[in-house]
Amino acid sequence: MPLRLTREQIDRYEQDGYVSPVRVMPEADAVRLRAATEAFEAAQDKPVHGNQTSKCCLLLPWIYELVSRTEVLDAVEDLIGPDILMYQNGAWFKDPDSGSYVSWHQDATYYGMEPQDLVTCWVALSPATLRSGCMQVHPGSHKAGKVAVDYSEVTPDNMLASGQLSRYPVDEEKTVAMALQPGEMSMHHVCLVHASKPNHSRYRRMGFSIAYMPPHVRQTTSLRASAMLMRGRDEYGHYLLDEQPPASPDDTATIERHGRAVKLYRNKATECGNETVWRLGENTGKVS
Repeated sequence: MPLRLTREQIDRYEQDGYVSPVRVMPEADAVRLRAATEAFEAAQDKPVHGNQTSKCCLLLPWIYELVSRTEVLDAVEDLIGPDILMYQNGAWFKDPDSGSYVSWHQDATYYGMEPQDLVTCWVALSPATLRSGCMQVHPGSHKAGKVAVDYSEVTPDNMLASGQLSRYPVDEEKTVAMALQPGEMSMHHVCLVHASKPNHSRYRRMGFSIAYMPPHVRQTTSLRASAMLMRGRDEYGHYLLDEQPPASPDDTATIERHGRAVKLYRNKATECGNETVWRLGENTGKVS
């Protein structure tokens, strides 16, 4: 029996490549996590930036709380099985009328992995609506596998460092907007083609993505990235399993471990062709 999802939702994921929305926490919990994130930003007098936008849960304890929530992992287990590794965790914030957008892409492009059995979860801490620039997906596009990309979307407003644009025939009339309320989560296959438009609302759109995979997914690059075992066992050893929960964003050891994990992740992405991955900057921890 499924732990969190319904059989209909599981079938939807297999057929269309996504399922949404999935309630994984009360709205009050999402508001608390958002407040903690904004308090961190206020303390450093800058928004989350640079290295802080990747593998966030290795730096921010309240985001580790999010990625390890039973409700989240139960839903993931329903799709990929009881042994769960976490590969990536990203911050996706859009300020009102900032122009920030995400071009049509696949998460798989710069992961360098086989088989493509990863699932990306996107958890909303504030309302993610069509007006505020929620994620849009092209149902069924995951069945095409990894597709080629071009780099016609390298703009200051594109939140993808490489400006990648998947060479997939997106039919705008068939796309689906995955609107979420705080505490809700969407889930999509690593090969699902997706994007998001600018935030035209009057509030900040805040959410975190989390990429999970079963341990049998292997790395196809010469450079190895790290991961964290979240549930079950890893009997394959494809990843460096030296990631640890953070003590605090001020802790020197936490900052060093987080920086090392992000460096491995981004160097691997560079080997996969993302030559501008470092455009996002290298700062980590609190800055003055």
